[in-house]
Amino acid sequence: MNGNLVARVAAWLRNLPAALAAGIVALVILAAATAIIVQSESSYQQQKSEETRVQGEILAASIVAALDFGDSVAAQEAAEAMRVNRQIRGVAIYDRAGSRVAGYRRDGQPQKPTLAESRATATPGLVAEAPVVSGGKQIGVVRLVIDRQPIDTRIGRYALIGLLVLMAAVFVIVLGIAQSMLRRANLELEARAATLAETNAELTHQIAERAKAEDQLRQAQKMQALGQLTGGIAHDFNNLLTVIQGSADMLQRPGLAEDRRKRFADAIVQAAARAAALTGQLLAFARRQPLQPEVIDVNAMISGMIELLDRALGERVKVETDLAEGVCTVEADRAQLVSAVLNIAVNGRDAMPDGGTLKIATAVHEGENGPMIAVCVHDEGLGMDAATIERAMEPFFTTKAAGKGTGLGLSQVYGFATQSGGDLHIHSEPGEGTRVTILLPCSGLELTPAAATETSSRRGLTGNVLLVEDNEEVGEFAEALLRELGHQVTRARSGAEALEIAAVARFDVVLTDVVMPSMSGIELADTLDRLYPGTPIVLTTGYSDEIARSGAGGRPVLLKPYRLEALASVLEDMLAAKPHAIS
Repeated sequence: MNGNLVARVAAWLRNLPAALAAGIVALVILAAATAIIVQSESSYQQQKSEETRVQGEILAASIVAALDFGDSVAAQEAAEAMRVNRQIRGVAIYDRAGSRVAGYRRDGQPQKPTLAESRATATPGLVAEAPVVSGGKQIGVVRLVIDRQPIDTRIGRYALIGLLVLMAAVFVIVLGIAQSMLRRANLELEARAATLAETNAELTHQIAERAKAEDQLRQAQKMQALGQLTGGIAHDFNNLLTVIQGSADMLQRPGLAEDRRKRFADAIVQAAARAAALTGQLLAFARRQPLQPEVIDVNAMISGMIELLDRALGERVKVETDLAEGVCTVEADRAQLVSAVLNIAVNGRDAMPDGGTLKIATAVHEGENGPMIAVCVHDEGLGMDAATIERAMEPFFTTKAAGKGTGLGLSQVYGFATQSGGDLHIHSEPGEGTRVTILLPCSGLELTPAAATETSSRRGLTGNVLLVEDNEEVGEFAEALLRELGHQVTRARSGAEALEIAAVARFDVVLTDVVMPSMSGIELADTLDRLYPGTPIVLTTGYSDEIARSGAGGRPVLLKPYRLEALASVLEDMLAAKPHAIS
């Protein structure tokens, strides 16, 4: 109903001449301004009365203790504090008998000695009284007198309102005169807005289609990379499984000669070792390989690799070194670092089919988080273009002929470097060779001299071993290996079962898998350390996010698949140390 009325009034005003419509609107504004002035005056008086009452209550609350103890000085100080409000004409504080205790008048005149006299005297301005209450009883009264609004302030406010009304009236008249021009402009703008809305809708549709196409492209690229990765893994593992399966089949044939039996067994061992190495490369690329860091003198390590590099690279490749003096040590997995340098060197050899010089240099590089060691391997080969460099660290990407490489070399190096807190840089130009730089953070630690090992005194050490393995086949195999080495073995199939056994038995070493349901091997090891401090514990795993993320807590890690020699070595190391037992 109200909406229809407003619409009819607006239509009626639009049909009037602009000047007349503006005059009517100006009169309406003037009437509204008058109403506003009246309402403002009433509201102001109410607000002022409320403010006076609140100020009186605040003062009353602040002098409760003063009246309770008859402290007129404290009461006077509280009253004097109200002088900051210049609209307060006077403050008077009376006790429960109505006698004045403290107060002041801004005009300097004496105040009435009693509350009754003060109330009986006519007072200009607004008056507010507030009781002073202590323990639920009234012990006094605060009386405030505040000025009404000064006449000049009132006139100024009304003048301001009048000026605003006048300005509004002039503004309305100007708007009325410009009404016809605005109507024409509005019609033109409406037409342009409609066109813009159609264009915006089309643009929004195109953006949505483009985003959809980009998502589909990214998904296709992910699937392509995943297909390339899984295809490469399947290809290499099928080759290895072919050797293993074929050799196993041959070993099952009756009447097999001893030399052929040994040859097929060696083929199985070698293929399994290559499969384990391939798995290690995949984990290093994914930065999930459990590393075994140690403090390494990089210069000494590279110097010790020269003979290995000469054999691996052949006679056509000359190896030169430029090892900077005073290079700091790094804390990294020695086997992974050696493998990384060797992988880069082999790539450099393959890039120089006619031979050449391979330079290995070290230097200190200042990184964002401190000094880093730069191990640079530079070949004089064919080089790479920008597109090849961009894909060089992708898994299974290779420019070599079929059967000449898995394409995991640089991806494995990159995974090792980043997992060790460093980075990998490649610089190359076609025809100008390639420079690959491994960056590793300086450790700041000094080399620890290797302890002398008396092999004769450690060989054949045996003890009582608690084996914790949830996989039945792996558990049976590990138990057979341990018994083959002469150890006494007790098998547990979970962490909880291992704790129950450890509570009643005594063991020289605990050999536990890391990835187990309910309680992981690391959780079990932490619990055993807490219950039986000094317990010798060896962790075994083929892949563990927990170890890759936070480490093994200083415990030795036996990586699966492990060989009999590796198992014997790690157990002998634990048994040769100071003996501890759990019971």
